[in-house]
Amino acid sequence: MPFVIKCSDKNCNKETWTANIVDLINDHRDDNGWFICSCGQKGYIEKSFSLQEEGEVWEPYLQGIITLGDDGDTYQPFVFNVSYSPLDKTDSLWFSYYKDLRKEGGRLKLGYGPGGPPVLHKDTFKELIKKLIQLGIMKKEEIKSLLD
Repeated sequence: MPFVIKCSDKNCNKETWTANIVDLINDHRDDNGWFICSCGQKGYIEKSFSLQEEGEVWEPYLQGIITLGDDGDTYQPFVFNVSYSPLDKTDSLWFSYYKDLRKEGGRLKLGYGPGGPPVLHKDTFKELIKKLIQLGIMKKEEIKSLLD
């Protein structure tokens, strides 16, 4: 499934095409996981999904990806950083995973498996929270207030 990254710089107007989720993760993110346009500026991916409720649509803007898997594992969980307009900050997370068995004669799969969304070990979840704080998606104070 290809992805199209649109540039956040209004003067650029470029679209960067990626072949699949592996290409997107490996070649189209900066060091913090934010999507980048071919011009080097931050980018985003527009998506649109028809919901089961008639006339309802979910239209997220994907801003980046936080990877959660270990190199070499078959299942690679990750989180899309989501906003609801192209230039807004991330305020939502979309959990997913991919499985790449192309080297073994299989295929690349993105999304949910027979068991549903990814399952995260508590240590992985803690690392995710740490990364969310580093990226400015969450604040330490928000986490601390949960503990009171």
